[in-house]
Amino acid sequence: MLIKPCCIGDVIMTTPLLEVIRANYPTAKITYITGTWSKTIAEHHPAVDEIIDCGSIGIPNRYTLKDYLKLARQLRQQHYDLAFVLDRSPMLTLLPWLAGIPRRVGPDSLGRGFSLTDRVAVSADRSQLQHQAEIYLDLARSIGLHIDHPHMRFVPTEHERQSIYVSDHQQVAVFPGGGSNPGMELTAKRWPIERYRDLTQRIITELGMQVLLIGGESDKALNQTLIDGLQGVPTEMVANLAGKTSFGESAAQVEACNLFIGNDSSPMHLAAAVGTPVIAIFGPTSPAEYGPYPLDDPQHIALWRHPTGQPCFFLGKMQPCANCTCMQSVTVDEVWQALLRLIPDAHQQEVRP
Repeated sequence: MLIKPCCIGDVIMTTPLLEVIRANYPTAKITYITGTWSKTIAEHHPAVDEIIDCGSIGIPNRYTLKDYLKLARQLRQQHYDLAFVLDRSPMLTLLPWLAGIPRRVGPDSLGRGFSLTDRVAVSADRSQLQHQAEIYLDLARSIGLHIDHPHMRFVPTEHERQSIYVSDHQQVAVFPGGGSNPGMELTAKRWPIERYRDLTQRIITELGMQVLLIGGESDKALNQTLIDGLQGVPTEMVANLAGKTSFGESAAQVEACNLFIGNDSSPMHLAAAVGTPVIAIFGPTSPAEYGPYPLDDPQHIALWRHPTGQPCFFLGKMQPCANCTCMQSVTVDEVWQALLRLIPDAHQQEVRP
């Protein structure tokens, strides 16, 4: 059993561990305990046999003690042998103990893993960053599981793949939003919309590629602001898909694209999980912790120009910042050069007058 209620990007980063568990326990029944907001990730992973929707349990101030104890009783009835707690909350690490699960493995961050049988140390030092996916994989390492270059994975259904926006043009998925999750708003992770607009203009006019602006309902207005400022761009060359697709349909759409460009966000992790090349733009967060995984994949480029070299967002909180220039420090030209590296034949597609 795995426990990770929230949020979508974090749950995607647990999928390498899912791959490892299935490889080591090929006949085991794997249950994933996750929230309503995030369960689509578990639903689209072939290693998961059962999903228990824990609602808003695990999101601070969103659930009651009654709901929590009800879930513990439900889990106790299943007689699980092993639990991976993929969260640092003491309430969540306590849950498998209340459920009577004999072996409980999880991160011991700042001593919050007191109820675990196998406590795995996690760095609390901003100068010694660990990628979230590697923190989860350390749990497998701690109990001797074999690990062989796992990847993030999300598998769209055939119905979702058939629903995508089809075009005669090569497509680039762009996500200028992000930073919004249940219980937390961190829009400081967004690269300036004016730069996304300049980049979109250049992709269309210089390369003749179509830009698909993706996102949820809350991203629709931001995407439209980008479109409204474009100059002389044929309407068919840019589409605002925000709010028009399910998460699985968005995954299928990104899977069909030549490239994804966006902020540190769940769509960025989703792009990596469906195998699309990724350019990720970072600011308050560090790619060493949250970059497209695996970090050594040549199809993943993370751009980060933090003035101190240490993230402002760490251990789930924003730290005081006296020099908030990190997002502005990444230039359009830097992203453009990264694009040319990931699409090496892009110059051959350039639109000539």
